[in-house]
Amino acid sequence: MQQAKWVVAVLTLASLVPLPAQAQRVAPPGRGEREERRVGRLMDQLREEMWTYRQELDFFRRAPEYARLVDLRYRLRGQAIRVAQLEGRPRAQRELAREMEQTARELKRLTDRLEDRTDVAAPREVRRRADRLKEHADNIRNLVGRLHDTIR
Repeated sequence: MQQAKWVVAVLTLASLVPLPAQAQRVAPPGRGEREERRVGRLMDQLREEMWTYRQELDFFRRAPEYARLVDLRYRLRGQAIRVAQLEGRPRAQRELAREMEQTARELKRLTDRLEDRTDVAAPREVRRRADRLKEHADNIRNLVGRLHDTIR
């Protein structure tokens, strides 16, 4: 009888000790969860890229395209926020992601024109800064494209 109580106590204690990671069987994340994490990572990257773009854009403050580029960047930011809010509504997310692609293309198109704005500063500096902005615009466009593909 004493031995039976001892066995019960050991088994009870053993059940309270967590299993090592290899012994635990955790279901792999489902497709929806993986997709949500991927969308979250893309949104984080997009936010960082757009912030850097905005900081670099200040150099072209006197260029006629400046106000339109700020507006496009702001619109893209708002669209990204709405995509995140529409989680669980795939049709609305896809439509908004398509609009984001159009906005990103327009941002890229106008950014490419900044290279010709030698009236803003020395031509060499304008080209150097414009090249950096074009790189950020390319990255933004690529991230938005990846986001659209992920949401599909």
